[in-house]
Amino acid sequence: MKRVTALALVLVLAGGCATGPGWPLARPPAPLLAKADRLAEQGNYEAAVTAYDEFLAASGDDSTAPRARMSRETAAAVVATRVEITRLKQELAKLHEELTKREADLAKVRDDLERLKQVDLLLEKRGKK
Repeated sequence: MKRVTALALVLVLAGGCATGPGWPLARPPAPLLAKADRLAEQGNYEAAVTAYDEFLAASGDDSTAPRARMSRETAAAVVATRVEITRLKQELAKLHEELTKREADLAKVRDDLERLKQVDLLLEKRGKK
């Protein structure tokens, strides 16, 4: 009788856990996945990508793996976009520097042209005398 009662108690407890709130998500995410999510939330996307990779290498067949893959791809896209933004800012700075130099060159050419114009007018006045 004690065995039947113990077995019934185990079944009731097991059934209660299986149908409790949050099932089937009652199990907390793996520590690596939680770490990766936390890093992504903090904006440390490079470290988050690494943590997602570690989680997927260790738990690639876990039920949370598809979400981890999507999160990893999103974090990797943010990293790639930041790299591209940095590259474009550097290119823009170089172009701005080049434009400044060309504007200075143009100002010099305009000054030279104005001097030539003055010389031409002066020569023209001398020729009329």
